[in-house]
Amino acid sequence: MRYEQIRLAEAAPHFEAIAEIVTAVRETKTLPPIDALAALLSFAKRGDTAALAWEGDRIVGCVCLAACHHFITDPDWVPVKVRLVRDGIDLAKVGCTHFVYLHPDYWRQGVTLALTDHARRSNPMFTHTLLHGFATKELQNWAAGLDGVVDVGTRQGRSVFVRGIARAS
Repeated sequence: MRYEQIRLAEAAPHFEAIAEIVTAVRETKTLPPIDALAALLSFAKRGDTAALAWEGDRIVGCVCLAACHHFITDPDWVPVKVRLVRDGIDLAKVGCTHFVYLHPDYWRQGVTLALTDHARRSNPMFTHTLLHGFATKELQNWAAGLDGVVDVGTRQGRSVFVRGIARAS
């Protein structure tokens, strides 16, 4: 498996393949369909970065990274924001991985963790990532067990975590 960190706009030639992965995942998990192409275009337009997973010359996964301020705008985020600031974390340097899609053929092999870690490092501006909005309790529990995760509160009854990004020296 090869991982590529990229500005999402530069991955545009692969959006159709990524959309096919999204469809496969959502069908497997019996989730409603989404317009993945429109989503990818909007994420690219706002400047998101991403990590892509490749098996040979076939793309098998994608995780995007955006500034967390795109996700934490509602008033119910205030307690989490206050906690982050009190912990000395600059909100302008907090990213959020999102649009996590890996082809079902590669599930339960550690690829999701590796792909997400590459996405977290795809924008050197960010020092931390926010983890929230988990689709399942299983994913929330998985995230809670990752190295360096700190519980910073809840939003709408669901856990919110922050995790520092270690840079290679």
